[in-house]
Amino acid sequence: MVTMTAPQCSPPKSLAEQLKDVTAVVRTDLHVSRQLRQSTPVYVVHDPVAFRTQRLTLQNYQLLVRLNREKTLGQNFETLVKQQHLDATDEAFFYQLIMQMNQLGIVILPLANGGRLFEQHEKIVHQKRRSHIMGALFMQIPLAHPDEFLRRTASRVQWLFSRAFVCVWALAGLAAMWIIVSRFSEFQLPMNRLLATENLPFLWLSFVFLKVWHELGHGYACRIYGGAVPEMGLLLIAGTPAAYMDATAAWSFPERWKRLVVMMGGMYFESILAIPAVFIWAFSSSPLLSSCAHQIVMMASLITLLFNANPLMKYDGYFIASELLGIQNLRARSDRFLKGLLKRTFLGLKVESPALTTREQLLLLVYGCAASIYRVLLVIGIAVMIAQRFPLIGLAVAGFQLVTTVGSSAVQLGVYLLKSTETKAVRKRAAFLAVLALAILPAATFVVPMPFDVVADGVVAAQTEHYLNAGVSGQYVSRAVAAGSAVAEGQLLATLENPDVTGQHQILLATLQEALLEWEVIRTRNLVEAARYEPRIRELKQQLLETQRQVSALRISAPGHSTVARTLPEAQFGRLVSAGETVAVLVDGDPLIRTWLTEDEFGSIEREPGTPVSCRIPGRWGETYGGTLLRVEPAAESSSLDHALTFIAGGKILMNPQTGLPFEPLFQVDIRPDTNSELRLQDHGMRVSISLPRRYESIASWVFGRVTRFIRRTLMA
Repeated sequence: MVTMTAPQCSPPKSLAEQLKDVTAVVRTDLHVSRQLRQSTPVYVVHDPVAFRTQRLTLQNYQLLVRLNREKTLGQNFETLVKQQHLDATDEAFFYQLIMQMNQLGIVILPLANGGRLFEQHEKIVHQKRRSHIMGALFMQIPLAHPDEFLRRTASRVQWLFSRAFVCVWALAGLAAMWIIVSRFSEFQLPMNRLLATENLPFLWLSFVFLKVWHELGHGYACRIYGGAVPEMGLLLIAGTPAAYMDATAAWSFPERWKRLVVMMGGMYFESILAIPAVFIWAFSSSPLLSSCAHQIVMMASLITLLFNANPLMKYDGYFIASELLGIQNLRARSDRFLKGLLKRTFLGLKVESPALTTREQLLLLVYGCAASIYRVLLVIGIAVMIAQRFPLIGLAVAGFQLVTTVGSSAVQLGVYLLKSTETKAVRKRAAFLAVLALAILPAATFVVPMPFDVVADGVVAAQTEHYLNAGVSGQYVSRAVAAGSAVAEGQLLATLENPDVTGQHQILLATLQEALLEWEVIRTRNLVEAARYEPRIRELKQQLLETQRQVSALRISAPGHSTVARTLPEAQFGRLVSAGETVAVLVDGDPLIRTWLTEDEFGSIEREPGTPVSCRIPGRWGETYGGTLLRVEPAAESSSLDHALTFIAGGKILMNPQTGLPFEPLFQVDIRPDTNSELRLQDHGMRVSISLPRRYESIASWVFGRVTRFIRRTLMA
């Protein structure tokens, strides 16, 4: 009888057993620079072949430079132990460090572990596949290798980084800022013109040029200080083009100020264009040139501050903040710190963390919370942008992005709390937190009402309002009454002057008198000929009546007994008043508070007449006045919309510059203030902050309503 025994499978070799008999070679073509991070030395290793930069601690760098290529790794480890650079228990750490350096391309190992390499390859491919699910919307397209071009042309722009030019730039920047601040009300007026359709081609081309110029700022700064710039290309973010430049070689600069110059080079280059654009906007006599300059200033300053200088986005501002704070990998470290804090607080786990000062802990906590909130808002913002740009497909993609982002986060949280070995010791507590976070809190959103009132800006109005507009254009020459005066019917309020209108009236009057005399003479001789002349007389009379109307329109009079709320000030004497422009506002009756709400705001408030409302007057924030809701109705007439509440005047209501109408339907809300509010008719037009009580609506219902209205508007656009 033959007996067969199963072959004995030898246990897998440890990393030390696999590597102890091989030799390792540290690459000699690497560029190494020593830097100080919070008084702690670190070594930055730049790979000139792969154009990658790695940062090593002092201990890891000392171990690498002590590797002897003539000895095996096992012999090297024994030598390091004898020299007391390592302890005998550090064997696993040593070989893990060697493998890590090999994966980063710093150390070359003469081995080919096919299984390990294949696993690493599969892991990288899987990570790339996950990160490129939205690749069709977020594409990075390499276009050029600009290093040689930058090297040849760097000498031509090197003067932009000289101390003399930087001083001139700083003084000019201060002057430009003073111009903007001193004329801010005028500066913000053209902001709404950015939405004009005819400006889109110029805006598009200017944006692309500014982004390329921005990246050249990074590239030239890096090249001038000795760094290589291997790649420049195009970024497509939901179809919107932007540029990128690979200036990672700057991390190897030992001088901190050089690294900061490279990081700020893009914004610096944009400001070089924005500063003269401010002066062109302020002093140009051409409206077209002034408008173009204003738009360049807006794109090179406001957009740069919102995106490039934002430390919560991984652009220039993030790296600048990281460098200034002395905390490298700020986002990753803040995420780890925040996760560790949550684990200690809610699960009671003992999480090992590096020694941090109180300052570092506070910085990581604040940044981690802000970045987490911003990340959620960014996901929602990207989804909205995709949906608006591609209405049909975009809504599906945006929904998929939100579901996968929220869903994957919920799944990861559930798996960690219920199945992770880290939470095994506190499984009951972790299970309770899982139920609380994934079931109870989401269910509560269907019951808990939306907090806080709906806050809107309003103006003091009146029961009866007369907006007296100029019937014909003319020069403002006199004002008969001041604001607050009581006037009677027909009383003169203001006078305009138009020599063309009055001159034309005099000419027509003389022509008509001459025609009447001629007609009288013809009638005495020939009645038939006189009858043919009568249409000429009637035409002249009609023209004279029209000019008389225009002459009368130059005198602005009160249509009835009322109070003057406001008129054009005396400081505007001599100014040309256009036809249709408001010259005076008359009011009568009791004062009211009026506001205009969007559809979303209107759907959230209590709309029953008599609903109590609270108001605050600017300058008296410590005092709150009451009032009651009088009526709510659709704002059918755009003329009733107060200019002070529009976006152009600093309000929230966006106006279409083409039609002069709001972009979305509005609802007019009138409020009767209490008698102790001290509001008078003379306060007409004064802005008021209004708190309108919110009707009962659960958080989930509010979110669902906003989403459905957004989808409806997107599909109808």
